[in-house]
Amino acid sequence: MRFSLPHLVRPLSALAAILALTAGMIEARARDLTALERDRPIVVASDPWCPYACDPDADGREGYMVDLTREIFEGLGFKVEYRVVNFAMMKRMAKDGSATALPGMASDMEGAVLLPVLAQGNSANAVALARSQGFNYTKPQDFERFRLGVIKDYDYGGALQEYVDQNTHNSERITVLSGFGYSHLVQGLRMLTAGRIDMLLDDHNVLRWQMRRMGMQQQLTTLSLKDDADLFVGFSQNDPRAPELARLMAEGTRRMRENGRLAAIMRNYGLEEQAALLSN
Repeated sequence: MRFSLPHLVRPLSALAAILALTAGMIEARARDLTALERDRPIVVASDPWCPYACDPDADGREGYMVDLTREIFEGLGFKVEYRVVNFAMMKRMAKDGSATALPGMASDMEGAVLLPVLAQGNSANAVALARSQGFNYTKPQDFERFRLGVIKDYDYGGALQEYVDQNTHNSERITVLSGFGYSHLVQGLRMLTAGRIDMLLDDHNVLRWQMRRMGMQQQLTTLSLKDDADLFVGFSQNDPRAPELARLMAEGTRRMRENGRLAAIMRNYGLEEQAALLSN
């Protein structure tokens, strides 16, 4: 995960309790937007993290959370702009308000981002590994016998992040990968197939997407670490529109879950399992 996981996942269909508990807080802070605020574009910013947020030049598409955001807000008359940036820039833009919306958020980035009361998806940390590699994960210390590739500046959450932090300078356990766009994932998967690392840690859906993109499904597989968490399109707290935009995002997401449109968007990105959950 790019940000720490705050809690275990709630089933996508279990909406009523969380909405009842939290909707009032968001709605109390929301307000009608002025004409000038409605005219100002909603700037969606993300590093490439397909299928949530993609690089259109590389993937020919923007990502399912970007598609969702466009459909909700453009349907309400807003202009939506999508900018592909590196991870460090994305965090800066969230904190200074130059980005309005951040897809694929698992936490509020220490208060910098307001999350809708209803999630736009969920996923878990996972490792990519050779199909011939036997591995059973119960706790982070299970990685001690293996060389694990991780992404620079990502926060995998809880005890897993503690393990990464404790072993960052131990090259026999942790290899830190950096770069822009897909370069870190490409590098990590190539190192994995070359035997230079034993496993690569990232989001489960992101790993599967990239493996399909590189045609590595016959060589590699993925193993979920079962630390599932809700994922959101968050809104910068430095944008005064954030409470109202978060409310509109939650309402739009609920509507598109109910009418099947969100499931259809997910299927366009190969997320059949998540789409099926929306229908239950």
